[in-house]
Amino acid sequence: MAEDRRIRHNFRIRCTFGVLIALTLAFIWGNSMQSGAASGEMSGSLKALLDELLGTQIDEFLLRKAAHFSEYALLGFECAALLSLLRDADGRSPAHGRNLFDCPALGLLAAVIDETIQIFSGRSSMVADVWIDTAGFVTGFFLTIFIFRLCRRRTHKERTNHP
Repeated sequence: MAEDRRIRHNFRIRCTFGVLIALTLAFIWGNSMQSGAASGEMSGSLKALLDELLGTQIDEFLLRKAAHFSEYALLGFECAALLSLLRDADGRSPAHGRNLFDCPALGLLAAVIDETIQIFSGRSSMVADVWIDTAGFVTGFFLTIFIFRLCRRRTHKERTNHP
C-alpha cells in the first residue's frame, strides 16, 4: 500500500516537473532560435517596460545577462525540486551524493546547446554566456536544495518535539 503511494507520488512528480523542465527548455532554446533583430526587439521592449516601471534607465547588456541567469536559475530550481521530491524504495530523497553534481552538469549541457543554437541562428555565441547560464542553474539548483533541506529539518524537529 505505501509502496503503491510512493510509486504514484514519484510518477506525478516526474510528469509535472518533466513538463515544466521541457517547457522551460523550449522557451530558452526558442529564444535562441530568434534572429538577432527579433531578440534585440524583445530585449528593447522589456527594457522600455522596466525603465518605465522602475523610473530609471536599465543597461540593456545587463538586462540580457540577467535574463540568461534568471532563465537558468528557474531551470535549476525545477531540476532540484524534481530531485528533492522524488523518493527511493526506502522513502529517502535521492538529493544527495553524486546526484548533486550530475544535475548541474546537465545545466552546463543545456547552456552549451543554447549557445550552439545561436550559432546556427546567425547570432553570435559567447563562452561568457555559457558560464552565466551555468552560474544561474547552479544558483537555482543549490538554493532550492538548501531550502528543501531546511524545511525537512524543521519538519523533522517538529515531529520529534511533538508526541
